[in-house]
Amino acid sequence: MAERITPEQLEIGDNLKVVYPGGEIKFFTITSTDDIFYRDEHDELAPGSTESYTEVSALNPPTGQLYWIGRIEFDANVKLYIKQPAATNRFGTNRSPEGGVLSDSAFQILEGRKVNIWIAEDYPPNVQIKNDSGATIKPVIWWIGKRFAVVEIKMPSVYKTVRIGGISD
Repeated sequence: MAERITPEQLEIGDNLKVVYPGGEIKFFTITSTDDIFYRDEHDELAPGSTESYTEVSALNPPTGQLYWIGRIEFDANVKLYIKQPAATNRFGTNRSPEGGVLSDSAFQILEGRKVNIWIAEDYPPNVQIKNDSGATIKPVIWWIGKRFAVVEIKMPSVYKTVRIGGISD
C-alpha cells in the first residue's frame, strides 16, 4: 500500500501527475516550494447585496508554478461561492451545484475552512460574495496554502496525482 501524502508534505523532487479540466495530463517535478498567505480585499457590499463573480487574478500562477490552497478564511459575515474553472461551481453536488457555499458561521475566526484547491496557469478561482447581514461590509478573504515551482517531465514511474478544478465528468 502506498503512503498517503498531503500537499503540505510534498517536497522538492516529488513528481506530480496533473489532470487538467478536459482531461489533459502533464507530469512535473517539484523544484521548490513556498507558503501562500494571500490577502484578497474586496469592495464594500451593502446589506443584502451580491458581488458578481470575479477572477482572483493574483491566484493565476505563472508558467512553471502550481498553487494549492488548503484553507480559506474571511473576516466578514458573508457567504462565499467559488468557481474553478470559471464555469464550474465548487463545493456543491451534481444535483445542487450552486449549493456549495463557504460561510463564516461554519468556523471560528483564524480557523478557516479546510479546502483542497489546486490551481494551474489559466485556471484561477472565481469568487462571488453575498452579504446577508444588515450592515455594509468590506470583506477580506485569506487564501492559505503552498506554491510549487515545477518543471515538466516525461511520465515518471512514481508520482502523486492532483486535479485542477476538482471532480470532472
